[in-house]
Amino acid sequence: MNNAFKLVQKVSFFAFVLSVLIVTGSCCDNKNTPSNENVEETILNLEREALNHWSQGDPVGFLLHFADDATYFDDIAAFSRLDGLEEIKNYTKSLEGKLPAHKYDLMDTKVQVYGNAAILTLWYQATLEDGTKGTPWKATSVYNLEDGNWKVVHANWSSVKDNQPEKE
Repeated sequence: MNNAFKLVQKVSFFAFVLSVLIVTGSCCDNKNTPSNENVEETILNLEREALNHWSQGDPVGFLLHFADDATYFDDIAAFSRLDGLEEIKNYTKSLEGKLPAHKYDLMDTKVQVYGNAAILTLWYQATLEDGTKGTPWKATSVYNLEDGNWKVVHANWSSVKDNQPEKE
């Protein structure tokens, strides 16, 4: 064999080994990828942290984990989509002083994880200080992992209509 052929063989073998290392290193290294269980727990904790603000009459604090480019709908007064954190903040500021303090239960929670995105669905049941149950709500929040932090990029809250069964 001539030297040129041997050189091509060595370069080809080196390229093959390098490509195998790159592929296995990029798609199979799960050390820095959180497990779905960890993501589910994290998302639920972030949502509870935000809802703790809401339940104490602090609607702006509810936006604690919203991304700058988030979108939002609800059945209170945000019937048309609100675009961006500033617009959502202006809306929630209009609710200050109008939310009674209450306890709440989250029911039928589900977190679905798709890489750097997570979708949270839930039912929210408020109970006022006198024990009266508030209107139940159902919600969807879409989270995106940005620079190591989960941020809400979209949320939709809808009151449960009279013809829908209650969740337990």
